[in-house]
Amino acid sequence: MHRRIAFVALLLLLGIPNSNSCSNILVTPGASKDGSAMIAYNADSPEVMGMVYHYPAKESIPEGTMRDVYEWDTGKYLGAIPEASQTYNVVGNINEHGLVIGETTFGGLLQLTSQPKALIDYGSLIYITLQRSTNAQDAIRTIADLLDTYGYYSEGESFSIADKSEVWHMELIGRGKDKVGAVWVAMKIPDGYVGGHANQARITTFPQNDAGNCLFSDDVVDFARDMGLYEGSDEDFSFSDTYDPVTFEGARFSEARVWSMFSALSDESFQSQYADYAMGTNLTNRMPLFIQPLSKLSISDVYDRFSNHYEDSPLDFSSDAGAGRGHSPNRPRPLSWDYQEVTYINERSIATPQTGWNYVAQVRGWLPRELAAVMWFGADDSSTAPRVPVYGCATQLSPAYAGVGPQDGVPNRVLNFDLTKAFFVQNMVSNLAYSRWDVIYPVLSNRLREVRESFHSQTMIVETEALQLYHTHGKEAAVEHLTAATVRFGDEMQSLWFQFYGELFVRFRDGYDIVPDVDNTECECEVKNVGFSDDWKSRIVQETATHYEEKLSYGVSIGEDGHVIIDKDAFDGTDVEPLTKNKLLLKAMM
Repeated sequence: MHRRIAFVALLLLLGIPNSNSCSNILVTPGASKDGSAMIAYNADSPEVMGMVYHYPAKESIPEGTMRDVYEWDTGKYLGAIPEASQTYNVVGNINEHGLVIGETTFGGLLQLTSQPKALIDYGSLIYITLQRSTNAQDAIRTIADLLDTYGYYSEGESFSIADKSEVWHMELIGRGKDKVGAVWVAMKIPDGYVGGHANQARITTFPQNDAGNCLFSDDVVDFARDMGLYEGSDEDFSFSDTYDPVTFEGARFSEARVWSMFSALSDESFQSQYADYAMGTNLTNRMPLFIQPLSKLSISDVYDRFSNHYEDSPLDFSSDAGAGRGHSPNRPRPLSWDYQEVTYINERSIATPQTGWNYVAQVRGWLPRELAAVMWFGADDSSTAPRVPVYGCATQLSPAYAGVGPQDGVPNRVLNFDLTKAFFVQNMVSNLAYSRWDVIYPVLSNRLREVRESFHSQTMIVETEALQLYHTHGKEAAVEHLTAATVRFGDEMQSLWFQFYGELFVRFRDGYDIVPDVDNTECECEVKNVGFSDDWKSRIVQETATHYEEKLSYGVSIGEDGHVIIDKDAFDGTDVEPLTKNKLLLKAMM
C-alpha cells in the first residue's frame, strides 16, 4: 500500500474544505422496478432558491459567439468562453436527450482548490455540459475537455451522471494554481446496483485497464506523485485517500448519509458493519462505492430514502434535548458548536431544512428520447416539499417554478417574499411543520403521499397521450403536449400547496389541534389541547424539581382518577384560608 507524505497530515490539521451541503443517490436501470435510471439530488444551502432553470435549444450558432460564465455559488463573473455551434434543451438538471447530472462538493486538499484565471466553476459546468452532451460518457468527456481548456474554479466535486442505460459516479479536483484543469476518475455503477455520495470523495482504488467501466485523466496518479502526495504503485493508488482523505467530519457529516441510504437497502448486517465508520470512530472501515439492493427500487422508495433523518438508527437524534418537545430531527447551524472549551456536533441527515431544492430524476429507456426524462422537482426540504413533474423536452415552465440564478448573473432573491413562487409557499408549509414536528409532520407526510399518488397517476395518462401523439403527429406534437402538462402540473401544485398551508394554519394555530365538529354550534369545530408528551413531562420534572408542582389549597386534593376532591368538612373550622367554597372550586379547576 502507498505511504502518504508527511506534509499531507499537516494539511489535514489546517483543514480541508467540505461544505456538507448536498446528497445524491444513483440507481441503475437494473436496480429499479420499472427499469428506469434514477438520480436523486438535494441542493442544500440557505442561499439557494428553489426554482427550475431553463436553457432552450439553439441551432446554427454563429462561429465566434461567446457565452458569459458566472460562478453558481456567488454570481461572480468568471469570463467568457466560445459557445458551441448547437446546444440542447435543458430543464433543471436534465436535458432533451435524457441526460441527468447531479453533484455534491467534497472540497479536498486546500492547495488544489485555487486555480487563478479559471473560467468554469462546478455549477456552470453542469449546465454547460447538459447543453452540449447527449449521453453519460459524452458528458464525462465534455466535462474533462471544458476543464482542461478553460480551467477549474471550484473545490473537489463528485458528479452523478445518468442516461437511459448507464449511471456513472465521477470525482474530480483541480490541479492547483500552476496547472490548468482537473484530475478525475469516473466509475460506472454496475447495472443492478445503487451508488451514493454526500460531500466526501468515495472512489478509492479503481481499475485502470477497463475503459468500459472506468475512465480517468491520464495524469490522475502522476500528478499526485509530482505534488508529493503519493509514492506507491499505480494499482494501489486511491483517489479519495490522496485528494480528500476521510476525517471525522467527512465520516460523520457526509459518509453517514450514504450509510443511511445503503443500510435501508441492505440486510441488517450492513448498518452494524459500518456503524463505527459512519460515527467517525473507525475511518479505515470504508464502505463500498456501490451495493446491490435486496429488492429493486420504485421511485417512491427513492423518495423515502431522501426523507431520512437517521430514524431508527444509532444516529437517530429525534429524542435528545436538542429535539425539543416536538421531537424534531432538525437542528440549527452550525453543525459544530462549543461549550466550556469542548466541541460538540449536530447530526447531518439527508433531509434537512437547509435544502434549497431537490429532485428525483428518471430516464426511461423504453420511451423516445424526447419523452424519456422526467424530473420530479421539489422547491424545499426533501422530507417536506411536494415534487412536481418537469419533462426534459419542455420548452416552458410554470411561473411558480421558472427562474434564473447566479450562474446566469442574477442573484437568488431569497429576501423578496413572493406568494406566486413555489419556493416561498413550500417553505411556509415546511417551517410550520418544523415548529411542531410531532403533531404536524404526520399530517404533512400523509398529504405528500396523497399528492404524489395523484400526480403520478396523472403523468401516466399524460405520457400515454404524448406517446400516441408522437407516433401519429410527430415529436413536435408530443413535446408540445408534455410542455403544456409541465406548466399545468406546476400551476396546480402551487395552488394545492398554498391551500394546504391554510389548512395547517387554521388547524394548528396557537398550539391547538382544531378539527371539524359540525355538532358544535359555536364554531363547528373541536379544539384539542395537545399538551406535553409523557417523556417531555418527565424531563421538565427532572430539570425543575418542584418548581412547577401545584400547591393545593387547604381542603382540596386530587383523587387517583385525576378529579378534584373538595373536603366540605374543612370549611366548618376557623382555620380555613379566606376563600369561599366557590373560589376554591374555581382555583382547583383552572
